[in-house]
Amino acid sequence: MNCRFVSLIVAVPFLFITGCVPMSQFAEVRDDRDTLDHDLTLAVDQVEALQLTVAEQQGQADEDGRRISALQADTNNRGRAIRSCLFRNGELEELNALLSDELERKRAASGSEQATLLAELQRIRADLQFQEDSLLALERGLLEREAKVQELTRMLDAQKQAGEALRAKLSDALFAFRNRGLEVEERDGKVYVRLASNLLFASGSTAIDPEGREALVDLAKAIEGETDFEIVVEGHTDDVAFNSSVSPRNNWELSVLRATAVVEVLGGNSQLAPELLTAAGRSQYHPRDPENKNRNRRIEVVLSPKLDGLYDLLDE
Repeated sequence: MNCRFVSLIVAVPFLFITGCVPMSQFAEVRDDRDTLDHDLTLAVDQVEALQLTVAEQQGQADEDGRRISALQADTNNRGRAIRSCLFRNGELEELNALLSDELERKRAASGSEQATLLAELQRIRADLQFQEDSLLALERGLLEREAKVQELTRMLDAQKQAGEALRAKLSDALFAFRNRGLEVEERDGKVYVRLASNLLFASGSTAIDPEGREALVDLAKAIEGETDFEIVVEGHTDDVAFNSSVSPRNNWELSVLRATAVVEVLGGNSQLAPELLTAAGRSQYHPRDPENKNRNRRIEVVLSPKLDGLYDLLDE
């Protein structure tokens, strides 16, 4: 608690005791106190969000490390196979030299013995050729594997950089709404635009408020040129159950209808291709904070990079 706030707490009772301070000045002191309380609440929320982001990014880094370790282990296995083939190749070459010498020494021997030696020599040479071919195939496979690892690493880095660039772009475009229930976050190459429910909807309603519509229109204009991302709008509710005979009848339907309403605003106020947009309702089952229902009631616009190239590379 800062000195100004302590001063306010001390000053207010004194004003009441003396009875000499105008009510307008008392109201101003009270408003300052409320502003400080609000700023403190926002700061606590931001610290929690940053802690969650750090934990999720560490989990993704661990997963990427496990995948790269698996690829490196596979590369090491192929390297051992190549070394084994090289050793076997050397043995066959030595045997080939011995048999060649033996064949020369026994040229005067019987025709049948020479034929046997010649057949054995041909078998050894065929085996040697097979081993050499196998060695070349393993070397090509190792080179292709190393190239694939490098390409996967490059694509993952490019995906993360594109996500961070988009996050910065959206943060700038939606700066006016950052203290009104809107957050922008980059995680695992995806960009999350999180809008508090009270910025968009009245309680239990699926109709978007004018202020929320303004934020969505700004968002649509900012992302309409991002054709390398797919956009999923997720509706989230709290866990207060309700049943109604009219729509929305329950939390599932409320979350779906709200997501659909947001998709309609995004698509109707930009050049976004409809095939890039998806509306999804998640009801109460993906809470941000089990202890804070306000944080759970939200819309999340998730921009995910298209991963067709990455999947094709993994399938090869």
